[in-house]
Amino acid sequence: MDKPSFLFILNPNSGTSTGDQLQDLQKAIQKSALHHQSHAEVVFTESHGHAPVLVKEHLAQRPWKGIVAIGGDGTVNEVGSALVTGPVPLGILPMGSGNGLARHLGLPLKPQNALNRLFTGKPKLVDSALLNDIPFFCTAGIGFDAYVGNLFSQEKRRGLLSYMKVSFQSYWDYEPQRITLNGVAQDAFSITIANAGQYGNNAWIAPQASLQDGMLDICTIRPFPKWYGLKLVQQMFSKSLVPSRFIGYNKVLTSLIETKAPAMIHYDGEPLQLDTTRIEIKIRPSSLNIIC
Repeated sequence: MDKPSFLFILNPNSGTSTGDQLQDLQKAIQKSALHHQSHAEVVFTESHGHAPVLVKEHLAQRPWKGIVAIGGDGTVNEVGSALVTGPVPLGILPMGSGNGLARHLGLPLKPQNALNRLFTGKPKLVDSALLNDIPFFCTAGIGFDAYVGNLFSQEKRRGLLSYMKVSFQSYWDYEPQRITLNGVAQDAFSITIANAGQYGNNAWIAPQASLQDGMLDICTIRPFPKWYGLKLVQQMFSKSLVPSRFIGYNKVLTSLIETKAPAMIHYDGEPLQLDTTRIEIKIRPSSLNIIC
């Protein structure tokens, strides 16, 4: 009988150290595969957008038990986008800066523990979502988070400390935007569409969000005094963010955000400058299997 086969798609530029430990990581993958009586094949992305191409090139070659994204939420997004609504499960070996989806799912963050879970875990059917037909699996949004995400993408250094530095610097310059959410005009510091509950690094923007409820949680942060920012950060990292005079939550199946000018958005942490003033959001219930 053929061994179970896993395809590993590795982004050598993810996170803070993946590129420095490629050989050790490949050896660990092959050693774990041998231990679990499985076959493992490792391929590398060469540029942004390459992972879906690799998935499509390899999908018909074997009856894969899983196709594994090695990297951060951006790499997970690219691999998952090519697997959504299909039968082959997504695996995650978290090696990114934030690892929001992996953390929400409770997956191990240490490579060897994550490998053991991959080879022994079971597929779990979860929801995914679309922003203007762009798939996302963790969070997407507009406002401060997208503004910071765009600046962070230009940084040479990755990781939480670098992200916090960019966030702090941006906080003093950023101005809330006038947006229309489902027909209601308002000023917003940020609007986050949460499929999973956190951005990454255990910063929980929607602690109540579920990957299996067939709904999206929209968190609207309204303009607030500067002193409130510290409390907001404390609540996110203690998983205690709740509705208040500055924070609002709504559960939706679909949503429409309209802006005066084409907006900068992010999807799973990846910044994107839109060429439209309409942002259409919708849930895709039970559309992706993830090995957990």
